[in-house]
Amino acid sequence: MKSDFELMNELAKRSDYLRELTDDESKALKQALLAMYVDIARLCEAHNLTVMLCGGSCLGAIRHKGVIPWDDDLDLLMPRRDYEQLIRLLEQGALGENYEFNTPNSKTDAKNVFLKIYRRNTLNVDIYSDTPAFPQGIAIDVFALDAVPRTRFGQYVKGLIANGLQFASIVVLYAQYPSEHLREFMSLDRDMLRRYRFKCMLGRILGIIPHRKWVWWFDRFVACDRDDRQWGIPTGRKYYNGEIFPREVYVPAAEAEFEGMKVHIPNQFDPYLRNLYKDYMQLPPEDKRERHFCIKLQLN
Repeated sequence: MKSDFELMNELAKRSDYLRELTDDESKALKQALLAMYVDIARLCEAHNLTVMLCGGSCLGAIRHKGVIPWDDDLDLLMPRRDYEQLIRLLEQGALGENYEFNTPNSKTDAKNVFLKIYRRNTLNVDIYSDTPAFPQGIAIDVFALDAVPRTRFGQYVKGLIANGLQFASIVVLYAQYPSEHLREFMSLDRDMLRRYRFKCMLGRILGIIPHRKWVWWFDRFVACDRDDRQWGIPTGRKYYNGEIFPREVYVPAAEAEFEGMKVHIPNQFDPYLRNLYKDYMQLPPEDKRERHFCIKLQLN
């Protein structure tokens, strides 16, 4: 099976709407994201909330002392208690009129099972975000750190249910907000198209329950702000059980340098990054590096 990068390249060559970001666009996007981060970090500091770089952003801080050169996004991580407080501040408009956000809640729909903060009057549309039902500006993802059950069996059972709820939210999203661009992308590989069709069919069945309820149920099921022995990132790239560590791996946050400024990262970044990337200080070959493609990009 071809990689997503290979398929994106193929789609960009044959379509008249998808293209890879230019170097100038990528640089401008990174600067815009950094400006957003400064505003978010300043708000968190004013309210004594812990916010850390995570995932590829944490890797960039350690390996490059900044954004990974071929990366164009920024991910943040917060303990659940602080994460919920940030959402309350956003609801009060504490970040200002230049920002909007989308997060699971009981009243309105959310595209993802985690918080996304958007810069107003911008556009960053790709094949995964080409529906106007949700904000389409440049965005920073914010993930919650949650306490997990104390036993392996408890973690397994809760993870099984959580991953099922998250899967349901994804397939219902496909069915409730269909995307011709995404379908065209999936059609580039026979196996991917077969799985995509199956997910859409399953999404139509599960769609008797609206998408907003699935993401809300998932969020409420995994949310746990206990100061317990072990914490995890239920919405991370390895799903519920993939990033569970002793609490001290994550907090208290450690300092690092990132694009000339001081930022916070997980306290013990080595086991955290090894779990995600194994030999994380080794640069990946060029054909394995993630590149970003867009349909529309507008930063001003």
